[in-house]
Amino acid sequence: MDTTLTEILATQLQLLEELYTLLERETRELGDMNLDAMAEVNRLREELTGRIETHTGPLRQAISAAALELGLAPDATLGEVAAKTTQQAIPRLHRELNDTARRVQERASMNREIAERFVATTTTTLSLLTRLINQSSVYGASGGYQQRTSGAVMINKEA
Repeated sequence: MDTTLTEILATQLQLLEELYTLLERETRELGDMNLDAMAEVNRLREELTGRIETHTGPLRQAISAAALELGLAPDATLGEVAAKTTQQAIPRLHRELNDTARRVQERASMNREIAERFVATTTTTLSLLTRLINQSSVYGASGGYQQRTSGAVMINKEA
């Protein structure tokens, strides 16, 4: 029981550490505004997320089996199992998983904020350029400067 749970927890930790490393790369690519690399990071993240989801079922089953062997309810948390087990590796892995999961959440949140700011800046810049392109400068009858909409327009294909 404990050996299987230990192995599964170690695999889960490895997957989370891999995700954290990928999120660090994403942070660098967002900072460099490297769109091609960001697309590659997204592809790798989707692949890794799929592996994590596939691993979640066996992880839950191992936690449930360990809980039953320890006299706990089958829906006991890993924290409850870690508190009651005699194997030292499980509480250590539980702490490391919690720490790594927290770091992953913080990095993902930071990347989301960077991406949102990038999109907002791009939208503002595109809006400014659109306004500049869509106006023409002419002089009126009295010699005063007038701005009028020109015949040329910039079209946003994503709209």
